[in-house]
Amino acid sequence: MNMLKLFLWAVFIQVFVLNNIQFSGYVNPYYYIIFILYIPSKQSKTLNLLLCFILGFSVDVFSQSYGAHAFASVLIGYIKLFFLGKTSINKDTDEIIEFKNIPIDKFIVIACCFIIIHHFTLFFLERFNLNEILSVLKMTILSTIFTLFLFIVHQLFISKKYEKI
Repeated sequence: MNMLKLFLWAVFIQVFVLNNIQFSGYVNPYYYIIFILYIPSKQSKTLNLLLCFILGFSVDVFSQSYGAHAFASVLIGYIKLFFLGKTSINKDTDEIIEFKNIPIDKFIVIACCFIIIHHFTLFFLERFNLNEILSVLKMTILSTIFTLFLFIVHQLFISKKYEKI
């Protein structure tokens, strides 16, 4: 899937569908961060972080969240750059591993880490109160489960698409 299409798709689904879904105030799915995982590693670091900011800012504009999504998106974009710089280069071939091409079991583990960091940061910034830490943790765990489910469906759909080609 081309990056512009994925960007528009992720923002559209987030803003017009998922922002309207809340289960008991604790489950808020944030599918849009799939775009951050799929940004090609060959992009410059500056462009990568700029795309993360634009994505988060786009969701902020429609969600009226005053920069929390932008901050959380840039944070996981930066962590992804650090993570890729340390672990994903195959020393024998100098090939950079992309998230869309890794096996589903590794994708789940890596995506779960990024989702947890994003969600905790986002929810903590929204509450910004240590007295609310248990609420933030509960929201993080429940929303991570639902978001991870959406990511798995997305990854399975993409892998099926590539198998047909």
